[in-house]
Amino acid sequence: MTVSSIEKRRRRPAPAPAKPTTSSRGWIWAVAQIAILGAEIFAALFLLAQPAFRPRQVQIVGATHLTSAQIIAALALPPDRNIFFLNHGELEQRLTAIPWVRSATVSLALPDRVTANLTEWKPSAVLQVGEATYAMNDLGQVLDPTAEAGGLTVINRPDFGPVAYGQRAVDRDLLPMLLQLKAGFAPAFKISLMSLQLDRRQVLTAQTDRGWAIIFGQMVTSDDRATLTPKLAALRALGSRIDLPSAPIQYINLENPGAPAVQMRGRK
Repeated sequence: MTVSSIEKRRRRPAPAPAKPTTSSRGWIWAVAQIAILGAEIFAALFLLAQPAFRPRQVQIVGATHLTSAQIIAALALPPDRNIFFLNHGELEQRLTAIPWVRSATVSLALPDRVTANLTEWKPSAVLQVGEATYAMNDLGQVLDPTAEAGGLTVINRPDFGPVAYGQRAVDRDLLPMLLQLKAGFAPAFKISLMSLQLDRRQVLTAQTDRGWAIIFGQMVTSDDRATLTPKLAALRALGSRIDLPSAPIQYINLENPGAPAVQMRGRK
């Protein structure tokens, strides 16, 4: 044997180590995990399909003007849907769409209970259309018919037409201004406002307890409503020249606050 052959043998690379075979235990573990997951999914679907978890009990808290039937009808709970699939926010929106409801929260409890907790509006004004009167909420929406004002501001709308529950009778931005106008009028002018009237063009007229009226003009836009302040200032200036509580006034027209018109009653 030659030296070169010995060197060739020495240089021959060593055989690569054999790759370990995949353990059968790993496959068994993976299959077991998949089986467990499948069993959990099946159990969850089985529970969700059970009629016992469909909403059947509705508990109502805080309702005084609304009946249980009205609230349940507004919730519109699907009889075939599981309680897990009900959306709190959607149910609450349905309740706050009711004119009487100021705010609402809905909670769900297993297995089949839905609890609606309501805060209702307090009537803030009275709408008068002809001989009929209706309570209104702070948003100017019609609530239920009412027999008397009970100290609330009366807003007369003779040309309003048929009145429907939930209908907006007064603009939501205008109503608080009218309430503030009536509340602050007597302290400022020593005269009370008996009622406020909006005609079909939304011209605002106030009837005083002295038997005469004040015409404020249209209250359609925000610019129109912003003129209430200068018009009241013009009335205050008139009060420095005319004894408003005792003068024989027929009406005061403040549509042009720069030149208010005063009509006196004629002597008999």
